Formats: sequence, C-alpha cells, structure tokens
Amino acid sequence: MSGTGAGNNGKAEPFLRVYGGVDIKKWYEGVITPDFNMQSALVRCRSLDDEDHYMSPLPRLQQARQVMCNTNATIDASTPADSAKRSCWSRWFGPLKPGGVRTCSLALTATALGAGALSMPYAFSLTGLVLGLLTLVLAGMVSAISLQILMVSARYTGVKSYAAVLELSLGSSLASAVIDIMVLLNGVGAMTCILIFEGDFLPSVLAAPLGMQGRGVSLHRNMAVIAAALLVWPLTLQKDLSALRYVAAAVPAALLVTIGIVLWDCPALQQASEEQGDGIVLWNPNLRNWLQAAAIMVNAYANIQNAVPTANELERPTVRRIIKATVNGQFLIMVLLASLGIGGYLSWGSATKGDFLLNYPQDRPEIWTCRLMLAIIVYCVLPVATLPTAKSDAQLLLSAMGSKRQVSGMLHAVSATLVLALCTATALKVSNVASVVGVLGGLIASSLCFWFPAIIFWKLLWPMQPKMFRWPVLLVMLFLGGSCWVSVAVGFLD
Repeated sequence: MSGTGAGNNGKAEPFLRVYGGVDIKKWYEGVITPDFNMQSALVRCRSLDDEDHYMSPLPRLQQARQVMCNTNATIDASTPADSAKRSCWSRWFGPLKPGGVRTCSLALTATALGAGALSMPYAFSLTGLVLGLLTLVLAGMVSAISLQILMVSARYTGVKSYAAVLELSLGSSLASAVIDIMVLLNGVGAMTCILIFEGDFLPSVLAAPLGMQGRGVSLHRNMAVIAAALLVWPLTLQKDLSALRYVAAAVPAALLVTIGIVLWDCPALQQASEEQGDGIVLWNPNLRNWLQAAAIMVNAYANIQNAVPTANELERPTVRRIIKATVNGQFLIMVLLASLGIGGYLSWGSATKGDFLLNYPQDRPEIWTCRLMLAIIVYCVLPVATLPTAKSDAQLLLSAMGSKRQVSGMLHAVSATLVLALCTATALKVSNVASVVGVLGGLIASSLCFWFPAIIFWKLLWPMQPKMFRWPVLLVMLFLGGSCWVSVAVGFLD
C-alpha cells in the first residue's frame, strides 16, 4: 500500500496524496489507503496507550488489524509477472482474465445495471438536469468509497463474505445474520424485478418484430417469465464471478446500444416537447422529489453485494488495484446512467414515466431494438445478481445448522436453484415493479451501500485512516443512507 510510510509525516502526507494530481484514483488513494504507521494504528494493532476515545482497543479488532498489516506487507511484496510488458491496447482490449481489474470492474458494473436504469430519466424529471447530475455523481463517488471500505476490510482480514466483515467489526454473530438476511432480501427483490421486466419485454419483442404489429408470435407474460428463468438457470449455478466475466461484459455493451437509440431520437422529441410548452428544468429544489430521486439513483448503483466476492477474486489486491477496479466500475455505471437519464428526460420532459420506454410509440423499429437490448441486459444481470443472493441463503442455512464450514459448490447450486424458483413464483404473482424498486433503493440498498459500510469503517478502519478524512467520509455515508430511509418514510406517509 502506498500509505504505509505516511507515519513519518502524518500531517502533510494526506494532502500530498490527495492533491498530488488530478487523477480521481489518486484522490481515493489519499482518502481510503490505510496507514499502519500512524500512532492511532499502532495503538490499535499493538495495544499502546492512546487518548482517542472514539474507538476502544478491543483485542478482537487489534488482532484483525495486525492481520491486515501483515497481509499488506505480503501483497505489497508481490510483483506482477508481465504487467510492465503489457501495452495499453492489451490492458484495455485484451482477453478478460479471471481476477483481472477489468473483470472485477465489469462484474460490479453488471451487478448494478438492471431495473434501476429504466427509472433514471424519471429521476432526472424529479430533480432537473443539474441537480440530478450532481446527485448521481455524489451517489457514485460515495458508493465507490463504500465498495473500497468493504473490499479492503474483507481482503486484508481474510474473511470471505460481507456478513463476516460486519461480524468481525461488531463481534456479534447477529450482525452476520442481519447482513445475510438483507443481502438475501435485496437479491430476491432485484431478481424478481428482473423477471418481471422479462415478462414485460419478451412478449412485446416477439409479438412485433422490428415494430411490425401482428407479424410475430404471441407469448403470455407468465410463459415469458418461466422461459427466462429456465434459460438463465444453468448460469446461476456458477459459484465464482470470474466464470461470468463475458456475461458481465455484455451488459454495458447492450446498454450502449439502447443509449445510442435514445440519444438519436432525443433532438426531434425535445423539439416537439418544447412546442407543446413543456420546458426542461435545470434545478428543482423540492425536497420530497429529491429524496425520491436519490433513492432511485442509490438503487441504480447497488452492487455492493458482490463487493467481497470481487475482492476475493482480484489478483494482487493492493489498495491501488482495488481502487482502480471500483472507480472504473462506478465511473462506467455513472456515464451510462447519466447518458440514459439525460437523454430520456430531454426527450419527454415532465411527462417522463417511471419506465421511460412506455413514453415511446410501440410500433417503431428502434424502440423494438431498445426492448430487445434491455431484455438481453436484464438476462445477463440475473446470474450475477443470483450469486451473492444464493451465497447468503446458503450461509443462513449453515448458521441455522450450527456449521462453520464454507459454502460448497453443490450447496451453492441448490441454493441458487431454490432462490431462482422463489423469485420466479413471485414474479408470476406480482407485476408492479415500481413498488419493489422503491423499497429496495430506499431501505435495503441504502443500508447495504452506506449504513453497514459506515459501521465497518468506524469500528475497523477508523484508526488507520488520515484524521482529516475520517469524519467527512463517515458523515457523507450517513447523510445518503439517512436520506434514502427518509424517502421510504415519506413514501409510506403519502
């Protein structure tokens, strides 16, 4: 880690690390890189006396931080075999390797890009262009910090799951069970939303090829849901994210096609909207609208459930490589969401619907292509979303049996099959996806993305972080987490 030698100049070093360049990754390195030579870190690792009363030097956490320090030295001593010889073309466009930075970034991207992307134009209609873009950037930057907190904590302490990191931080097995339940509920909700969308997309795609009504095949919604579940089932049996790396790469590629079509139609649709007197709002300060939009945007970044599996598969997981994987992934998500959100909002203005594709005439070939691309996107997201859900389900089962063993490949396959069957049955009964997305983004996703990482940061990483960044990082996570909780409360009160 680049921060291991910061203790000799602890006051100036954080500024130099953050402002030494314009690269955002350097900024994250300055904010999140643990410094094991800081006085507070030495206290927590070696039981020295200290006046810092925000963190009691518990033996459990002392041992964990000592493990982190030793792991840091081991990883920093390792060197890549051929990294220096690789060209830029090979780094960017070469084959995807298991454990590579691009593979991990694409896994995080594919986990996030699902049902939430379709609501992005509607979120911009609630806030206006400028406020919406600022909110989206803020959610992306803070979610990247949350990913880094969790991935650094997991990889450097040697634990294998999100639940185990929180249990280590709080010293309670109840914390582990709570996380597994939250990840399970979030995953079941996300998978159900995806299957609901497949039930909406596939019949319309097959019924009107290239927008030609009456030329296709009639398919009932329930049959579409069942067919999508059966087709994706073999992919859900994979226990490792790296096995799904090319499936993950297909998600942003398919979304790019959709964005291109939306932006192509945007100028003509915006002109028609302006002629009807519907102007574009840049800044809508309505707090209720902002809270609703913030919950949608947070849910659109919800990929933290795959943070620990990603970290465990990353080769040579230095903090710099973890930051590179997370920043690349979150930046790609932000660019795709912003392009889709702004393009959709400019096209339809205040009339933008929750699923913005419903605004478009259904007999247009390009809209048929959008629906086809989105059907492919959610299909590719489904096995990636199933992996942490099935793992949490299996861990809850092992905990109930009192077993401490790791989740085996067979147990994962059985768990994935049961979870998929449950989500399929739910999708057959429920067709209103908006209510599911709202609760996921405002309550469950915000807890996983902000509240629990804030606890891990405070209990485990706090003494090893630069003092000037401790409280700002903690407070900004609590602010976004609290805002999303309030949005759910406001929604129930309406």
